[in-house]
Amino acid sequence: MRFAFACFIATLLVFSFWSQASAAGFSVNTYIISGPKEGEALDETNQVVFRFTAWVYPKETEGQIMFETKIIGFDDDWKETSSQDRVVELPAGPKEYTFFVRAKIGKIVDPTPAKRTFKINTSPYFGKVKISGASYQSSTYPSLITLHTNLKEGEKINITGWEIKGNGGSTIIPQGIEKYNPVYNSPASDDIILKSGTAVYLSGGSNPLGKNQNFQVNKCFGYLANLRNFPISISQSCPRPYREEFSYLSQCCQEYVSQMGSCRTPSYWDWVSRGLLQDYQCLNYVTYNFNYAGCFRNYSQDKNFLGNSWHIYIERNILSSKRDTLYLRDQNGLVVDKYPYGCCY
Repeated sequence: MRFAFACFIATLLVFSFWSQASAAGFSVNTYIISGPKEGEALDETNQVVFRFTAWVYPKETEGQIMFETKIIGFDDDWKETSSQDRVVELPAGPKEYTFFVRAKIGKIVDPTPAKRTFKINTSPYFGKVKISGASYQSSTYPSLITLHTNLKEGEKINITGWEIKGNGGSTIIPQGIEKYNPVYNSPASDDIILKSGTAVYLSGGSNPLGKNQNFQVNKCFGYLANLRNFPISISQSCPRPYREEFSYLSQCCQEYVSQMGSCRTPSYWDWVSRGLLQDYQCLNYVTYNFNYAGCFRNYSQDKNFLGNSWHIYIERNILSSKRDTLYLRDQNGLVVDKYPYGCCY
């Protein structure tokens, strides 16, 4: 009964339109020229562009042609424009939409809007994690892929299980070690969680800490960087003790500790040159504290202990082509980002 009533109302509206159009002596029809095809799924972008036009009879009809557009699933109401195209950035994540457009002249509106139904099939994280760089392997450095985030404050994303793929190969983002502790040498068991400002570096080289020891940088890592060759730059700024903490040491030892370089582990020759070889209290203090293990022990519970980058070593080069497009896909295989690179892009 309701369906029959709705059909009756629709018929009345169409009849009313044609009565007005006939009285005005003209008719108007709307056509979509370009945009997503009927039923098309867009899996690499959430931006859509529709272009449209109108056919008016007779052509000499006076009055400006206007258009009204509406996207079911996005717009609350019709949007009027004099333009013959509409560009819209739709929310990330799989969802179906229907685009409507109708032309009008004055009060006469096309009663049969042109329409297209399509689907945005990108990841819910589309645009939130971006491939920001890709550099080739050279004789000096391994290949490197860099990711950056575009997240709101407090927003977090787990990227373990995501895939980066190009013509040269692919890799799955593994788990890592959030707080690297050399004493326990624990296996990587932490999901890689990104927040605002976090960077991810995926190196094609071997991990200086050992296989599968992917890590989040912290403020003590400068000690390790002084001892091992990391292909990715690591800050050489390590925390230092306050003077009050070692004020019980000899005056000569205090001066030595105050002048020590950041992230520097003392050597035997330091003791000899300073005449501290017999100062066992000084020797014990410095040996216990001025290295990665001592720094980790003293500062790993600080709120600002962890840095804003993850270092992942995939130990192979997936950038084998000089012209390619890298795709970053989430755990469901949906596109998060794509990055064209090479000599001709």
